[in-house]
Amino acid sequence: MNFDKIIVIGSGVSGLTTALTLQLLGYETVIYTDKEAGQISDKNAHPEFASLFPAASVIPHSFYSDQLKELFRTSQSFFYELRKRFFSGLSIHRHFEIFEFEQDEPEYRNWMLDFHPVMELSPQEIPRRSCSQNLYGWAFNCIFADWPRYFPALTACYKQSGGHINRRTVRTEDLPTLPADILVNCSGTGSLELFDDPLDEQLVMRGHLLHKPGAPLIIGAGGNIISYNYTPKASVYSDPSGEACDVYCYPREDGWMLGGSRETGYLSSPTTEFSKKNAESYQIGGLAIPSAIIDINKDILETTYHQSLRPSDELYPFIGYRYVRNKEEGLRLDHETMYGKTVYHNYGHGGAGATLSWGCALDLASRITSKNKPRLQELLLEEFEHIL
Repeated sequence: MNFDKIIVIGSGVSGLTTALTLQLLGYETVIYTDKEAGQISDKNAHPEFASLFPAASVIPHSFYSDQLKELFRTSQSFFYELRKRFFSGLSIHRHFEIFEFEQDEPEYRNWMLDFHPVMELSPQEIPRRSCSQNLYGWAFNCIFADWPRYFPALTACYKQSGGHINRRTVRTEDLPTLPADILVNCSGTGSLELFDDPLDEQLVMRGHLLHKPGAPLIIGAGGNIISYNYTPKASVYSDPSGEACDVYCYPREDGWMLGGSRETGYLSSPTTEFSKKNAESYQIGGLAIPSAIIDINKDILETTYHQSLRPSDELYPFIGYRYVRNKEEGLRLDHETMYGKTVYHNYGHGGAGATLSWGCALDLASRITSKNKPRLQELLLEEFEHIL
């Protein structure tokens, strides 16, 4: 076993998963972070901490990289293996992606289990608004990580395996003296404060979410838990650029996660300006939430699933960021030498941080260990047998 020390910067899902992977493969790891998700009560005070907000389905949404297929399929495979081992919070959802206009099937259509276009589905099972007529899209089965259960279990596994979390702020001037020859940068939007990034513009997407606690799981005719993304025509709901925008509902054991919106901004100092659209909104918890998130979801939930949603319900609003970085090649998964250390970068996952967490962790582990990913996955699963 190799007991070289590695410091991972960042305690979000990418940092935690990468640190756990390396720890189980025999490295001594420590996470340096200025905040931990489990110790934050006001999520809206930290919209940049993406791991506070996932629903989270294992689907490659809002992610840009020519490595998408390999990383996603590796990650998807590992999630299924963890579910076989009864890892906390992992289930299977029957997920629908529905449009009120014709839409090309996605690149990932061949990667999802039991994928079927709308034309092959029973009309009764398709999410729809009361006025819906022609609908397009598809459905598939996917892994769902119930975040209030999955993320704490991931943290517990890391600590049980011998990993440590060091609460401290890392600054650029600290990097030369950090006590490890290998650093893994999983600090997300914080990366720009620590390291030079080769891209001039850094794209971030802001989105509104609502949590309805106590709402039941939505069960389909086949006994499957149902979730959906639904995109009406742009004349009904659009983003600030005028493109049709989707709403969604992801049922969890603690209620529904509802969204969404997509406001574009670029990371800058000291503030980030986001594109906005003057749209109708509801004031919920002191935040302006686009009314379409409630109104369209309300119509779908009542029409298709006979479930109730009202603005007057107990709803908790959130606003979080997706760090897209760049729509041509957003993911930064590479390494460089600084101050005599090797720095591995793992950030820019867009809306797919949870989805790609195991794929990216195994990719970095392969680079560090010089072993192929299938062999590393075998070794990792063997180690999980001891802690699950």
